[in-house]
Amino acid sequence: MTSRPRVARTVQIGLVAAGIVLFGTLVRKVGIDRLVADLRGFGFAIIGVIAFELIIDACNTKAWQKTLPRNAPLGFWLLFWVRQAGVAINQLTPTATVGGEVAKAVLLRPRLAVPITAASLVAARMSYALGQAVLVLLGLSAILGRTRHAPELAHAIVVAFLLTVSGVLGFVWLQRRGIFATAIASVQRLGIMSAMFQRIQTGGAALDGHLVDFYRDRPRAFATSVLWHLVGQVVGLLQLSFILAALGIPTSIATCLAIEAFALVLDSAAFLVPGRIGVQEAGRVLVFTTFGLGAATGLAVAVIVRLNQLAVAALGLAAFAKLSVTPLPPWDR
Repeated sequence: MTSRPRVARTVQIGLVAAGIVLFGTLVRKVGIDRLVADLRGFGFAIIGVIAFELIIDACNTKAWQKTLPRNAPLGFWLLFWVRQAGVAINQLTPTATVGGEVAKAVLLRPRLAVPITAASLVAARMSYALGQAVLVLLGLSAILGRTRHAPELAHAIVVAFLLTVSGVLGFVWLQRRGIFATAIASVQRLGIMSAMFQRIQTGGAALDGHLVDFYRDRPRAFATSVLWHLVGQVVGLLQLSFILAALGIPTSIATCLAIEAFALVLDSAAFLVPGRIGVQEAGRVLVFTTFGLGAATGLAVAVIVRLNQLAVAALGLAAFAKLSVTPLPPWDR
């Protein structure tokens, strides 16, 4: 019988292959000559894009820092590079954002207990999702105004947004109650409790405790974390505006807001595809076509975003290598 890991690996390979085919189709439709010309014209402006990305990462690092214990022996720059390492693993490996979070916890283990780090990462993930939801909400009116000719698409965007926000808020509510305790209680009611679930219950109890304490005792810290993520999203708007200006298509911030909000909804729907290969590019083409900016511009922006991600991921891999070879010394209490 085929093992589950083998099936999952086969599905991932299939998704990557489909994404590559989709990307090739987009390039053929737009024209390789047109794409190469746009990228050559963009030139060294990619350095500015990477600089914007590092500012965004700094904002997201501050957001994560707010979810850690106040007395955590972790400076901002250490957290910044640990986060870069985790993001690189998430982007370059088919682990569906899990591998990078594990890497962060392992890298910080000499200074912070794994359950504490894990709880902060879960809380930071929720604040990130809420920050994105705020941005999408702000851009929703502009999106709907530009999709009047496609009511089905407008309805799909609204439904996707409502489902995403409901899911995030529901997950936060579960965390406040103890997400592992709630899950294990449900399993026990079904009468399928096993030794494996008992081990999960033991390990998850500490994580539940830290999450419940955080949401109860530090609501302002959570709100500040959401705010820092939102600031990062705003910097992302400036980054998109910079890209379009460098491509010779100056665009208003309002339009960039609508584009970014629409793209976030599409990216959220494609999280199962490793690296969102092909899907991310197709999403940008759909967004830019919807807003009348053309498929060629959408694909050029998508490729620039991909190059930016690869450059920052390379920095993250270098950070991971450095932190792995010279692990943090234990905190001297």
